[in-house]
Amino acid sequence: MSGNWTTQAEISSPRAQRAMAYGDKMAAIVNRKSDDGWDALLPLIDADRFVRRGNERTEMDWPSYRAMLEQWGAHSQKYEKDLHRASEVGNLVYLDLDERATAADGSVSSLRSVSVYEFDEADRIVAVDVIMGFHQPQ
Repeated sequence: MSGNWTTQAEISSPRAQRAMAYGDKMAAIVNRKSDDGWDALLPLIDADRFVRRGNERTEMDWPSYRAMLEQWGAHSQKYEKDLHRASEVGNLVYLDLDERATAADGSVSSLRSVSVYEFDEADRIVAVDVIMGFHQPQ
């Protein structure tokens, strides 16, 4: 993909770094580079207030989202993400990513996503809005 890509080293905002750390921890769990389970994300979020919103305006609280992550992780062999842009406005961080997931059967899905991370006054993630656009198979 052409264009100017942001490197993770260029991100200086603590909140943007925290949003990236959230995705990095997810990748480590899916890629089995960590023995941690999904509760390893808890230090980054406020589990009581957390909500994940998806393309269809679906909303999940932390227990529901954690269950979805467990199911996704169990059927995935590999997860990769490339950062395109990171922006921050107020208590919101926007990450523009290219993402790829390899399923246990070897099939690969690829998508472009914009995730909006909302932070509270203690810099914990209280909401993640994920907007996904799937790439057409080549």
